[in-house]
Amino acid sequence: MTSPRKPGGSPESRAVFGGSGVAGFGEMFVVGIGVTLLSLPLVTLAPAFGAGVRHFRAHLDDEPDSIRLFALRGLQAVRSGWWFGAACAVVIALLALNAVGAAQGALPGGTVFAIISGGLAVVVAVAMLRTAALWTPGARWIDLWREGRGIVVDDPIGTSLVLVGLGVSATVVWMLPPLIVVAPGLVVVSLVGAERRRAATSSRRAA
Repeated sequence: MTSPRKPGGSPESRAVFGGSGVAGFGEMFVVGIGVTLLSLPLVTLAPAFGAGVRHFRAHLDDEPDSIRLFALRGLQAVRSGWWFGAACAVVIALLALNAVGAAQGALPGGTVFAIISGGLAVVVAVAMLRTAALWTPGARWIDLWREGRGIVVDDPIGTSLVLVGLGVSATVVWMLPPLIVVAPGLVVVSLVGAERRRAATSSRRAA
């Protein structure tokens, strides 16, 4: 949530965590819980991350970031993007099931097919997340998808950051399962970092 900013705060501190590392760390937990609640139906996973990224960016930029506003943004994202979230969830689930089935010998292809299916599932998941990170109220998800899937390839370093975020989240949940409710906050932080890095790189190239 928005906290009082000291007039003398440095631009660097505001750019990182809204003037306070503790405040940013706490906001990551708030975002993680919010994204978890919004994505409980599973098919709303993509719009939930879209709202989470938008909220965390607002916090970093000293914009209004109340829980009420987060909820309103979440409802906006879900209303416009539930179909996109559903499509991604179905594709990822099918690929994951193929990977598990092949690994267990239930499908032909064995280990090779399992690796390919698992890899494709990760690619689709990352493309979904990078698409969600582009969301703003009123945006069309089909347009965001066209841009997001290209960013996965065009910005390999940013994509690597997102993969690291996913890996860290999975490790945290594996070590302490109850933290599954806040793990999405780690992914949101990686998405915001990837997008800000991409924007900064584009600005330098334009200059």
